[in-house]
Amino acid sequence: MVRVPVCRVLAAAALVLPAALTAPTATATAAASLTATAAAPSAVASTSVAKATTTTAATTAERPSVAAADARAVVQLTGVSPAVVAPGQPLVITGTVRNDGTTPLARPTVRVVAGSMDNTREAVRTWATETTPAQGEVIGSTRLKGTIAPGTAAGFRISMTGVASRRAEATYGAIPLSVESADSVVRTFAGYQRIKQYQPLAISWAVPLTLDPDPNLFGAGGTEREAAWTSALDGSSRVARVLDATQDAPVTWALDPSLTPALLPDPIDAGATGTQELALRTATEERITAQARRHTPWVLPDTDADLGAVVGQAGATGLVRDLVDRSADVAEALGGRADIAWPADGTYTARAETGLRQLFRVPSLAGQVASSSALPSGLTGLTPGAAQRSTTGLPLLAYDDSLSSLLGRTTSAQESVLSTQQFIADSAALLGELPGTSGRSVFVVAPRSFNPDPEATRRFFDTVQSLPWLTPSTTSTQLAEARRTATTQAAPVTRPTAPATTGSKPVLTSSRIAALEQTLRTVRGVAQIRDDGDEFARTWTRAAEQLVSTRWRSAPTAWNTLSGRVGAATKQTTTAVKVSAGTINFLADSGRLQITVTNDLDVPVEDVKLTVEASNPRLQIDSQPSVLRIGPRSRATVNVSVTALAAGLVPLRTTLTTPDGTVVGQGADVQVRVTPTGNWVYLVLGGVAALVIVLGIVRTVRRRPSRTDRGPDRGADPQTVEARG
Repeated sequence: MVRVPVCRVLAAAALVLPAALTAPTATATAAASLTATAAAPSAVASTSVAKATTTTAATTAERPSVAAADARAVVQLTGVSPAVVAPGQPLVITGTVRNDGTTPLARPTVRVVAGSMDNTREAVRTWATETTPAQGEVIGSTRLKGTIAPGTAAGFRISMTGVASRRAEATYGAIPLSVESADSVVRTFAGYQRIKQYQPLAISWAVPLTLDPDPNLFGAGGTEREAAWTSALDGSSRVARVLDATQDAPVTWALDPSLTPALLPDPIDAGATGTQELALRTATEERITAQARRHTPWVLPDTDADLGAVVGQAGATGLVRDLVDRSADVAEALGGRADIAWPADGTYTARAETGLRQLFRVPSLAGQVASSSALPSGLTGLTPGAAQRSTTGLPLLAYDDSLSSLLGRTTSAQESVLSTQQFIADSAALLGELPGTSGRSVFVVAPRSFNPDPEATRRFFDTVQSLPWLTPSTTSTQLAEARRTATTQAAPVTRPTAPATTGSKPVLTSSRIAALEQTLRTVRGVAQIRDDGDEFARTWTRAAEQLVSTRWRSAPTAWNTLSGRVGAATKQTTTAVKVSAGTINFLADSGRLQITVTNDLDVPVEDVKLTVEASNPRLQIDSQPSVLRIGPRSRATVNVSVTALAAGLVPLRTTLTTPDGTVVGQGADVQVRVTPTGNWVYLVLGGVAALVIVLGIVRTVRRRPSRTDRGPDRGADPQTVEARG
């Protein structure tokens, strides 16, 4: 083969000598007609691109030497069109060259190299991940005019014809391309089709609509909560971007009912505490409601409960079943369905299916979303179809891991171009596994953390819908197909290799689930005695329920934060209402003890029950005190009837509870020094009284005078005296 240096090609083009572009082989002739034009320089925002650290010179066309300034060039693609090029149709690649150096970049050259690869999905992934210059033929080239200053970029446009005829052995597929400038390399693909010799794949989509893992969204009101809801739902939020990106796309929404609080049974999520939060949540709910019927929504269990973590966990069934049951009302209001399970880890096992059937009661479980890598392939090495059915007859929708990850990468314009082109190549390779088989389908999902660039994602959907080997379908159609398909066993390895929904481990463990159940009971219990009990219960019950959500898999530290706040809210009550410790001297056989209960909360408490128990039989509790009402930051004294049976020190155990028996107060040991009086006291007192009487009599007798103590005239009768005289 005659090797024609690119520099000579450019020189010949400048001299209007098209013969210099002609190669002696048929393949080269088909690819030889190319036009290279440089777009006007423009400043473009930079995104990450793959950079090569080495240069490969083994190509069928020689390359110009690399100038020192070229080492700082960074290539970024802005477009590859059309999506599938036909014979005779030009392929146009546009992009920019950015100067990341500190000195000007003079007239950099951009080349398009056509490589070779097998028509397999593994080959597509391998080509896309390579970062070195490719070995192959330079099929397009341009040299930018002028100089690119540091920190700026210039655009380029390369148009090539004959691309669809490069692979004579296949009538459709994708050509691997490498766009290079110096040591900056971007690997991509170009779809092509000469003849339609296949049965198209049916494709359907599902995109979750869920909240971010922000602990400030729930709990106490205030500026932090207002700011969190603003960040979660305003026009620039991730949720808003998902709605913008999918509003016109044929996707099924998988909805967390936390985004539609007014559709939940009242007053489960009536805890909006600020005007901004209320306005944002109302506007988001109205938008979802208005567009829902176009997207046949699946309503997830309330809070998007982490089914993959809780299924089979002891103690979790009651709580999660309540969250699952609430979805039916929301689904009815939106014209959707609430009988599809979507575990975050994408796994499927027969045991997990049994657990899911126990959670989904009315309506009963009608299907499950699973990763295709969690299911066995029909034939060795082939990708399972989207419509599957378990051995017990449960319809399964198996999402394609590779294609789903590409949808999740549409987070920027630059990344979206690369993911779109790889999607074209990967879907063509998937089709090539069984090109003549009709009825095949593929299911693509976005991750729960999906954060798209709306405009770029809309272009992604538009491009994919234009692919001739993909036919639009719906999740309802594929579920109906799954009900008719043959049963399948779970794969030996049931954890997906590249989960499209999450890459994190579950936060919920059996111990945390048990603690969460206890926390919910405590929240509801302490709410019974607080004057603001309704508000307290709504706020903190809702916050505790959110801890079951799947979203915390990507933010375990945030889970700890919210869990700590819920625990602190309940602990505030259980420590603020308490019995004052002290020592009481009880000097009686029976009587009343006075015990003081304090309330350090800023709200009154009522219906508080104090239970007193003696730790030993020296003191008998005759009756318990009545229920208490204590004002804010106040104290109350209660009387407890007791009987002393023996002398000694008796610790009293005190417990404060709500009407349902929830322990809400901090009990304290009250020490009682018991000194019973007994019968001997009365004998002693009687003896003392008798002695006092006797002493009184003796004293009286001793004070009376005798006859010998009287004088001669003392007491004499006057008449007798006078007679003597």
